[in-house]
Amino acid sequence: MKNTEYAERLLESGFLIDYITTSIVAIQIFFVIGGLLLTVTVMDDLGGKSYFERGYFKTRILNRLIRIIPVYFFFLLISVVGDDFPGVQVGAVGYKSLIQERAICRKKWWTNVLFIDNLPVFGDEHCSSQGWYLAADLQLFLATLVLLAVICKYPKRPDIVLWLSGVVGIAIPAAIVYYLGLESSLPVKLSDVQFMFMNQPWHKFVYMPGYSNWDSYMAGVVVGYLYHQHKHNKLNLDDSWLYKLAKKARLPLLALAYLPTFIFYRYEIPRPSWLTTTHAILYRNAGVIAVSITFIECFRNPPGRVRNFLTSSPMISLGKLSYSVYVLHVPVTRLVLNWFPPMIELSLRDGLWMLPSLAVVSYLAAVLVYICIELPASLVLKHYILRVLRRCAVVVVREKKCYDGR
Repeated sequence: MKNTEYAERLLESGFLIDYITTSIVAIQIFFVIGGLLLTVTVMDDLGGKSYFERGYFKTRILNRLIRIIPVYFFFLLISVVGDDFPGVQVGAVGYKSLIQERAICRKKWWTNVLFIDNLPVFGDEHCSSQGWYLAADLQLFLATLVLLAVICKYPKRPDIVLWLSGVVGIAIPAAIVYYLGLESSLPVKLSDVQFMFMNQPWHKFVYMPGYSNWDSYMAGVVVGYLYHQHKHNKLNLDDSWLYKLAKKARLPLLALAYLPTFIFYRYEIPRPSWLTTTHAILYRNAGVIAVSITFIECFRNPPGRVRNFLTSSPMISLGKLSYSVYVLHVPVTRLVLNWFPPMIELSLRDGLWMLPSLAVVSYLAAVLVYICIELPASLVLKHYILRVLRRCAVVVVREKKCYDGR
């Protein structure tokens, strides 16, 4: 940038700091939704039984991989060879946005393939920076399947399992922040921007690992379990003092979590300290609590205008494109950045029109990706793999019958 001092002046605004740091809530909402949908689906499949059918978890994991792998691996390949495509001439900004990532991907591609690229043990450099979320989500998906299996095995005390898992989820990021002396919230200093997904400690140890986001996923699991109980008339939240307290406390908790964030950047507050740790706990969980209560209120009350709009055909169509948009939006952004001149003068107005423009371009590209890659690959793989699994199941049953007969 030509005008770095302009960005520095913007970040002196306490309001802008608070606004930027609340962006983490969007990521947490997706984790909550993931835990919610998984729990509701598994509990419905269980159908009141105290055991899972043979091969149930294998089928769920395979369906999950079939859903995410084709598009993700395609754009992982694009990250390795994208600058070699005809018509892509690397500019000054493109060297940092394309060539550097290509070099990292040629060394670290296997961490993405194994969905472990978000773990701190594998270093500071990350190939395909958006892949961290897919890795974290898959790790949480697998851990939640184990948790639901435990709840299924011990159906009389699910509350103990859920409470213990929730406490562990809250304690993990709080302990990391305290013992490593990290920021209590998302870093917004200019010095952190370039290395946001590389050697920035808060992102490396708190933001990206799956275990650091267990609290958000667990909130979704709890909401899903409550929905299942409500659906079968086994729960009346009107009699719960804890739920009433949470409803009343959500707005004060949001205020305490997000309004004072700028103070931690404007003043030298010691780290580690109990003040930063307490704020970290509020910062990581206030939005999750508010979102979870909103979802609970949704299934306890009839749909209104907002929910009817969200379930309309246009919104459902956009929802079908959302996965392709997520995977491809970073490569699209990198290609756009490649066309920028070496030094540009940015303003807040430029950002306001650039972000919607990138969103529109990403959705247009996602239509092609969904039609040409995601949908056909998913149908073919499901047909082939599930057919093989059914044949294997038939063979196992026949062998068992033969053995029993002998």
